[in-house]
Amino acid sequence: MLKGHKVAIARIFADLIKADRIVDTGEMECWRNICQKYAIDRDARIEAREVSFAEALNVICNSGVQGLKEDLLGDCRSMTVSDGFCAHPEALLMIALTTLLDSNQPFNGEVISIPRASFNIDIATALYIESEYDPDTNNAIQTHYRSIFKEFQLAGFHFVYIPKIIDHYKNTDAGLFKDILSFLAPSMSETGFDNTYKSLMKMTTGIFCKDLLCNKCGIPELRNTMPSLLIKIGNSFVGEDQYANYLKIDVDEDIAVTVQTFVDRFTEMLSADMYVVNTSEERDNQFHFHGFYKQLLDLFLVRRNIRSAIQLNPYKEEILFPDIDSKAMGLHRRERALYALLLCQGKEGINFNLPKSADALERYNRRMKHIQQRYSVIYEMFGGGKEDAPDLSVPEIRRPIFSCLKRSIKNLQGLYNPEDYSITKGADGSFSVHIEQELVYVHQFDSDEPVLLKESEMYRRWSQI
Repeated sequence: MLKGHKVAIARIFADLIKADRIVDTGEMECWRNICQKYAIDRDARIEAREVSFAEALNVICNSGVQGLKEDLLGDCRSMTVSDGFCAHPEALLMIALTTLLDSNQPFNGEVISIPRASFNIDIATALYIESEYDPDTNNAIQTHYRSIFKEFQLAGFHFVYIPKIIDHYKNTDAGLFKDILSFLAPSMSETGFDNTYKSLMKMTTGIFCKDLLCNKCGIPELRNTMPSLLIKIGNSFVGEDQYANYLKIDVDEDIAVTVQTFVDRFTEMLSADMYVVNTSEERDNQFHFHGFYKQLLDLFLVRRNIRSAIQLNPYKEEILFPDIDSKAMGLHRRERALYALLLCQGKEGINFNLPKSADALERYNRRMKHIQQRYSVIYEMFGGGKEDAPDLSVPEIRRPIFSCLKRSIKNLQGLYNPEDYSITKGADGSFSVHIEQELVYVHQFDSDEPVLLKESEMYRRWSQI
């Protein structure tokens, strides 16, 4: 057995012993036996402090050591009843250990450990997640929602299904809901409240996973997740940092059966017939502001690490980032028009490098004339005259415009991957803005709502040149 295996075992048992926040003589006697059996020395115990629960389990699952998983699972079971009692927090870890280490387990799952500062909900919360909408699974949840919720509830879990929460918000008077948002975030602007409200009303499980959990909270493990239950099984320290541990179980249209099986196996581990059941549910004109509900609203109201849309408003001469309640400051018409031009150009970008040959120079001049014409059209839309548009082919004119624009974007606070919103220079010398086209919108004179860039009058006029 390698030292890494010993470190992993030490980590697993450390979390198991501390799960119920009580350390007794029975557990210490069992711990001494474990250290002797697996030759866990002081160095291994020290190194185990720097390993997460998920990392430790992955090491054991990928060890290739004959019989290690079975032996370890049996020892973990012995540890949980060494004091004569398997508490609810211990059973949470044990259901995760059983899911990963028992070859006869009916669930396909994994354990994820993330910093608590990123995303932290109540222990025993069971959250349905998916990166793409799965109609069969969602239809099954809608059909069996009450039975799934009650099954989990009677085992001490709280089942969270995003569409149910959003339906509750949608059925509430919009004025009342905005008053609540204003109370929770008094410094946010009216535009910010409107954007937050609209974003919440459009929230889906897929958006929650990709935009909030992956982008804002920085949990890349969930970016391409299949329909799953993400179950909070505990907290622990990795070094000096607090981590939250989750068990993720794959589900499908038979989710009701999966939940029943899960609850049966979980309750079989418990030594007591009685445990605390959370009976609170949101009702009409009533909103919870604790646990997951608080986390969800905080993710919207605390405007940081957001994958924001971009809104070009040529009539007000503004570039807006509505999801972080901000706009680009310190810009003139020339910078705004250049940013809009680069967004229209997309991945192609603009290359200003002068060629060396005469033939290439002629093609370069034609291309630059084409770019200048496009720039002039957009410059005019932002309120200027075509003939007054700065000449982008002149480096002494172009460079200050680029510098001012980069500085303004850099000063924006709260963007996830802010470099995607700035102007970057590729290996071939082309300047571009690497943001998805579906995040770029334009305000139009004849429309109350902004439209996608590619559906706008600006893009049509740009593309005709």
